[in-house]
Amino acid sequence: MKLVVVGTGQGGSNIADEFFALGKWVWKNRRIHIFTGEPKDPDTWGVFAVNLGMGDLYGLKHIPKTDDHAILLGATDEFRGRGAGKVNADGAEQARKDGKKITSTIADYGHVYDADAMLVIATTAGGTGSGSIGVIVDLLKDTFKKPVYAMLILPFENQYDDPDSMANTATCLKKVLENSKADAVFLVDNQKFSRKHTDTLSQINRRIADSFMDILCVGEETDRRYVGEVLDANDVIRILKGPTAIGISHIQVPKKQTSLLARIKGNSNHKQHFAVGKAQVERAKNVVSQALAELSVDCEIRNADGSFVYDAESVLGLFSGPAHQSTAEIVEMMDNHFAERVPGANRRKGTYPGRTSDTISVTVIVSGIGEGVARDQINSFYKRATSMMGTLKKNRKVRDKSWVESAKLAETLPDL
Repeated sequence: MKLVVVGTGQGGSNIADEFFALGKWVWKNRRIHIFTGEPKDPDTWGVFAVNLGMGDLYGLKHIPKTDDHAILLGATDEFRGRGAGKVNADGAEQARKDGKKITSTIADYGHVYDADAMLVIATTAGGTGSGSIGVIVDLLKDTFKKPVYAMLILPFENQYDDPDSMANTATCLKKVLENSKADAVFLVDNQKFSRKHTDTLSQINRRIADSFMDILCVGEETDRRYVGEVLDANDVIRILKGPTAIGISHIQVPKKQTSLLARIKGNSNHKQHFAVGKAQVERAKNVVSQALAELSVDCEIRNADGSFVYDAESVLGLFSGPAHQSTAEIVEMMDNHFAERVPGANRRKGTYPGRTSDTISVTVIVSGIGEGVARDQINSFYKRATSMMGTLKKNRKVRDKSWVESAKLAETLPDL
């Protein structure tokens, strides 16, 4: 599956920067293009950064700092590369004003005709990104008539008491989830990453990009040694709808052992003890369960007995690992596990055998999320923002009134 990726705002552009690095790694190590570009070009041309802040564009490590990939908004207005100052209404307005600049740059340099879909990324708590992402999604959808996905990065808990962060988050979610033309919206909870890991922001950004690697590679694989039960672009596109989460888990596995005589004879029909196959399935089941636990946003429904299920329209699973690990029994186990944990959902499954020799991984996408923790979290942002905005308005009136009274006291004093 080939993407055009657009990061907007500082956070979104930094994640797009990691996608660019991922694309170069995949080309170098697998000779696969997961983003658009020339067939034999080692660089990734279909990745862009959009910002009102010139300094943020200077901070990119991988995306070229040229006007064919780094798109500076508001260059002729009062912003002049200084950013939106966390006012996301300004981010939205500048994206509208510079809409032609955004779409023409991507059309001229993004090889969009070769893309299966487009992905726009932003953090919700900032100014430029949270304001512009909904506008950019609609611009791309109207201009290029391809599937367009949004990725929204939810704030850390230490931002929950900041009125600007909550107002930006809530208005961004409202625009993108409810009023934009996005075909699907990937939700990523920054707090979930910080709760389980001690990674820096750049490491978190890299893990977000890396979680897409196998799902993008498998449909573009041309080396028959690594072709299994294929999940192509259409399989992915057909299940992506509405609020969506992606997760990946992996574990090291013992390398396949054969006797010296079997290796000398080239005996590929070496039989294994039945307990080895049972251990493989159990190990794989643990990885499948962990991938659901590692979804980019919590979205489970917890039952009274401590068990949990997921309410979603669709679920997709990709099993990657050594060829001898990608057995029909393991794939059936994965499908049965999804049937149990995501009851009633449309299911897609595939394998990506052979690309790694000592690791198995499972990528899971849950799409069309309904009831559960994720929806409750979105509602909490709406409620928190509404409450804070009301309090701010009330406090502002009290302050204004006190200063009016001060001005009256000063009326009898002479002017200088």
